[in-house]
Amino acid sequence: MRIIYGSPPTNEPSGGVKVIFRHSELLCSLGISSYVWLPGNPDFRCDWFQHDVRYIRTEQLNPATDFMVVPEIWASAYVPMLKNLGFRVGVFVQNAYLTHVNLSPDSPNGVSDSYAMADLVLSISADSSRYLVDVLGVPADKVVVQRYSVDRRIFRPSIKEPLITFMPRKMSDHSSRVVSALNRFLLPGWRISALDQLNERQVAHAFSKSILFLAFSEFEGLPVPPVEAALSGNIVIGYHGQGGREYWQRPNFIEIEQGDFQRFIFEVSDTLSELSSGQLDLDALNAGISVLGDYFSVENEIEMLQSLIRSIQRVS
Repeated sequence: MRIIYGSPPTNEPSGGVKVIFRHSELLCSLGISSYVWLPGNPDFRCDWFQHDVRYIRTEQLNPATDFMVVPEIWASAYVPMLKNLGFRVGVFVQNAYLTHVNLSPDSPNGVSDSYAMADLVLSISADSSRYLVDVLGVPADKVVVQRYSVDRRIFRPSIKEPLITFMPRKMSDHSSRVVSALNRFLLPGWRISALDQLNERQVAHAFSKSILFLAFSEFEGLPVPPVEAALSGNIVIGYHGQGGREYWQRPNFIEIEQGDFQRFIFEVSDTLSELSSGQLDLDALNAGISVLGDYFSVENEIEMLQSLIRSIQRVS
């Protein structure tokens, strides 16, 4: 048995791509042959984070041995195609709010048909699982939870600076308005830094120094940057994108109701004042960091991948 993960050929930093690559790597460490498949661009190589995946070309695929895993945005096109070729297929739903994408305009029921045809549906979070079962009607016994882990060797606190970080690729218009308005409320010495087009190590370095991370997650399966920021000793303020509700707990995370622009600004301002006056100590984050680190540990990720292996064997 081989487990093949389809992935978009992109070097744009994306938590979803990183999760795909990490899962493939870990499966190999468990003795399972696993590869990343880049249909349409087989010579592309992703290099914005460190990895050691093995790539496979389309002509090397074999329906007799291969279980194919495709992202949710491909489901409507790739599930029917691969099933017709004799493959067993799973859909990896890292964002349930992207499952509406229909790449088969001639088939108005392409999305629902693809999930009915899929042998398994991999789900990144509890929120995505509920959506799959309650909204899309996927049988619960077909859903396999597959969370990610965060490398604590990279994402960890360091010497902190009066720094606020955010990622402008998330809700760009909205975030630019919030950041612009916040400038009036910054205390002397504080600055806001946009983390854009950075590799994994550069993002980790910025998170290790910053104290606040502004989260602009609109609709997410289980957003990765807020977890990485929190594990790096940041107070995360902003939107959980629905899926992040799974881990969004004070004092490490402060929830802002989606779109509450003014509340976002005043929550950041109040937090800065509490830090400045000593009412809020960053050491208070340590217990939450420990819990979060356990939840997103590689041990938990491996246990879930082992569950996936058993599920694939069951449907073989």
